[in-house]
Amino acid sequence: MNFSKDTIVIKSLTNTLKTDKLSHAYLVVGEDSLYSDEFILSFVKAIFCLENKDKEFYSCENCKNCNSINHGNYVDFYKLSSETSIKKDEIQTLKSDLSVKSFYGKKIYWIKDIEKMTEQAANSLLKFLEEPEDDIIAILSCKNISAILPTIISRCQQVKLIGHSENIEIEQNEELITITNEYIKRYMRKPHLANIYLLEKLKSKDEVVEFFKYLSMEVSKSYSDEIASDVVNISKVQEKILQAQADLNGNVNATLVLEKFAFTILLDNNNLEFLTRG
Repeated sequence: MNFSKDTIVIKSLTNTLKTDKLSHAYLVVGEDSLYSDEFILSFVKAIFCLENKDKEFYSCENCKNCNSINHGNYVDFYKLSSETSIKKDEIQTLKSDLSVKSFYGKKIYWIKDIEKMTEQAANSLLKFLEEPEDDIIAILSCKNISAILPTIISRCQQVKLIGHSENIEIEQNEELITITNEYIKRYMRKPHLANIYLLEKLKSKDEVVEFFKYLSMEVSKSYSDEIASDVVNISKVQEKILQAQADLNGNVNATLVLEKFAFTILLDNNNLEFLTRG
């Protein structure tokens, strides 16, 4: 998996690896579940890899630890996921498993799709996060951060991913592409009028959902060495897109989501010129 779109995140995590200042809890937010899953596994292997002497965001893929993680049987790595909902008794069982002394100094547990937790499970997890242990690292992942308890979010270091797996394809909607490109051109001249144009053109939830999906892909493509100076600006734009997608997943009114996006882009003085390159 190519993580080049998330170089800023990788640099930050590499720094924590090198300084041995890993957080006790990470909340990984990403629209593409496959990409997020692969990123998390790469991070876990970077922590446990026996050949990662320089403490980079790297794993050899050959040592016994990497092989065990790849096969899902590494003794100090726990993963909790569910097709339906994550219940309180599953969190309690995880706590019990983590109470056993670590073989190699650290234990990591990953709870996937924490939006699926019941209220009782979320409260049980919260109590666990409120009393962190030095040798236990929590990794929580989700697509829809708006569905997560604010108290859980506040106790985690957020990792917002903007990349996508290579096999994602988006059906081309020529009318939507035309509207998006026209919005960007108008924004570069008269941002306020561009926002009015966008709100007039996109009325239905499906249109708004497709707009953010397409815009996210276009923003992701914009990362390259030639525009490295724009990385911070691009990341801020993508963060707003991810938040909009999370709000839509949380059934927030689509028009309100679009309004919030358009006017926060304007208020924060984000530059969209990078979307016209190439």
